[in-house]
Amino acid sequence: MGKFFRIFVNEKNWKTILFAVVVALILSFVLQDSMFVTKESTRSGFFAIVSACIWIGIFNSIQEVCSERQVIKREHRTGLHITSYVAAHMIYQGVICLVQSLVMVIFYGIFLRFPGQGLITGSFHVDFFISLFLILYAADMLGIAVSSMVKTTTAAMTVMPFLLIVQLIFSGSIFPITGQAKIISDLTISKWGQRVLCIEANLNELPSEVLDSELEMLESIDGLQEILDEVPEEKLVEIKEEGYALLEDFVHDYTYRKIYQYEESLVLRRWGYLLLFSLVYALAAVISLEFIDRDKR
Repeated sequence: MGKFFRIFVNEKNWKTILFAVVVALILSFVLQDSMFVTKESTRSGFFAIVSACIWIGIFNSIQEVCSERQVIKREHRTGLHITSYVAAHMIYQGVICLVQSLVMVIFYGIFLRFPGQGLITGSFHVDFFISLFLILYAADMLGIAVSSMVKTTTAAMTVMPFLLIVQLIFSGSIFPITGQAKIISDLTISKWGQRVLCIEANLNELPSEVLDSELEMLESIDGLQEILDEVPEEKLVEIKEEGYALLEDFVHDYTYRKIYQYEESLVLRRWGYLLLFSLVYALAAVISLEFIDRDKR
């Protein structure tokens, strides 16, 4: 672990922190007028944030193990425990992800209008920080797992785009996931990362852009305005309120399917999923490296 931190200083790997700052600034510039305004804009905004976190996390570690594979092989033959090696990586990468999460929350907090209250800790900033860290760390450990399985940095960078594509497509954010694809979707960091952020933002209580556009479309129908002019004002208000409520219930029950309910248990469960992913990826790295002596190179 000491070696990892010395390499961080000597090779100026602090640039990974700067990279997180740049990404946060770009997303803040794009999302500052739309986040926490409507359901749709907030949900798509969180999808962008989660996608960026996954990219940064994988990029942190995708070349870390394969770049020193020959060193690991030599030291393993002289008594290096693979579990100790992977544990050192977990601690080192955890520190990197903590710093990256912190700077990202700071910059998002400057440019975005965060909700004032958090569901778990009482502070949205703290809840948001924990979620970002778990997303980053899970992606980082995925990078460690892949880096442990491939033998060259070239192969690692070739695999990286496919990892990102799977995370994006099967997140359920671009289009609905049905059938057997749900199994893959349940195993993605992106799905649970976006859901936990949407829950923390109390997405269900935000107004829906879709509902507003539907009402505008109805009001633009030819001849409808003449009919509405004949309806008493009190009755018209009642009809609009009831119609909006019916549409809102429909969207809530069938589109969101109560997956964004503002409940502590849902947040804690999704945090648990992200932490479990990290541990599974670390275990996969250990198992893969245990067979490093079989390398033919």
